[in-house]
Amino acid sequence: MVFHRILGYLTPKMGNKNYYKGRGVRSTGHASSINRWIMDPKKALTIHVPANFHSDTPSELKPYVSRHCFPLTKEEVNAKKDEKKQRRLNTLMATQKK
Repeated sequence: MVFHRILGYLTPKMGNKNYYKGRGVRSTGHASSINRWIMDPKKALTIHVPANFHSDTPSELKPYVSRHCFPLTKEEVNAKKDEKKQRRLNTLMATQKK
């Protein structure tokens, strides 16, 4: 963490000769012997959308949301944030007293 604060992100020029940063994406296929890209359907990104997502009656499910999650009200979310903030303050005060 200290490295990040001092020098910023690790760049390819900072690494050794074998370091390749890339962009953090995975490949969707492979190159053939004549340098043509062959798509692999198993590696392709698939997004599952509810059947009636674009209809007039919207579904309760939205993309990228688990079926097992439960709705929270804003009050509950704010209460959890306040609890977390209070815990941080308590630990900070405890470490300063030592």
